[in-house]
Amino acid sequence: MLRLDILGVQAFVTIAEIGSFNAAASHLCLSATALSRRLKKLEESLGVKLLARTTRTVALTAEGTDFFPKARRVLQDLATSLEDLRAGGGKSSGNVRIGCLPTLASVFLPPLLRDYANRHPQNRVQVLDRSATEIREAMIRGELDLAITVAGAARPDLEVEKMFRERMVAVCPSSHPLAGRKIIRWQDLGGEPLISIGVLSATRMLIDSFVLKSSLQFNWAYQVEHLATAVSLVSANTGIAILPAVAVQAQSQGALKVVQLRQPLEREIALLRRKLPLSPAASSMYLLAKKALKNGGRTAIS
Repeated sequence: MLRLDILGVQAFVTIAEIGSFNAAASHLCLSATALSRRLKKLEESLGVKLLARTTRTVALTAEGTDFFPKARRVLQDLATSLEDLRAGGGKSSGNVRIGCLPTLASVFLPPLLRDYANRHPQNRVQVLDRSATEIREAMIRGELDLAITVAGAARPDLEVEKMFRERMVAVCPSSHPLAGRKIIRWQDLGGEPLISIGVLSATRMLIDSFVLKSSLQFNWAYQVEHLATAVSLVSANTGIAILPAVAVQAQSQGALKVVQLRQPLEREIALLRRKLPLSPAASSMYLLAKKALKNGGRTAIS
């Protein structure tokens, strides 16, 4: 196994960030020679050149460009862990990293984080509110302690606790003809301009799979990245959005009408964690999240 050269990684990251050997050496309180020696030792152990250096400039090689964000993350995580140990002293204080789908974050995170802060005011919480794919990959890489996301395929290294099933609903402008109905068919949306949240989002992939199997033809006129943007477009009478039911709860209902779909399409929401012991800080967050999701699920399936 390759021995971890923290000093070499620190030297490389500092040079790459500052863009100068001399300035990086000064920043680390080293001589330029000592800094060069650390970088050379790291490059020799890896068998690649990370930096291309001339008399005036320093540039990342292709390998250095790929390695730089990973190396910086390693140093940041190490610094955070050391700070947690120093501050915690064996207590339940520390840093908690939680992932959450953006469509669920506005509903579940505010009360969850408020409850957690009341119990552990000394702890810090990092939130990754990204797509289900990004959250799952971060979980696999060990960058998150837990996550609120779609269940997904089973993995031996992840513990998946299914919490509730959430229906998709059509969100229409209140003045739209379809807004006056209690239930509509998917076919009724065929001629409407539809608003999508990211083609790679779990919600969009779920809808696309259903549309393909049902041989439907939809007009995805607009694609956005955030729920709030989709809701704003609907409010402005730009189109209709198909969104998770829980996500719509937190949005203003004045100019919107939520309509049920005759063939309800559902996604399964789960609480994910890696199959490793959680820190006391993360364990407390996990239990609170589990309680919040169980309560919230009752609305999602109603």
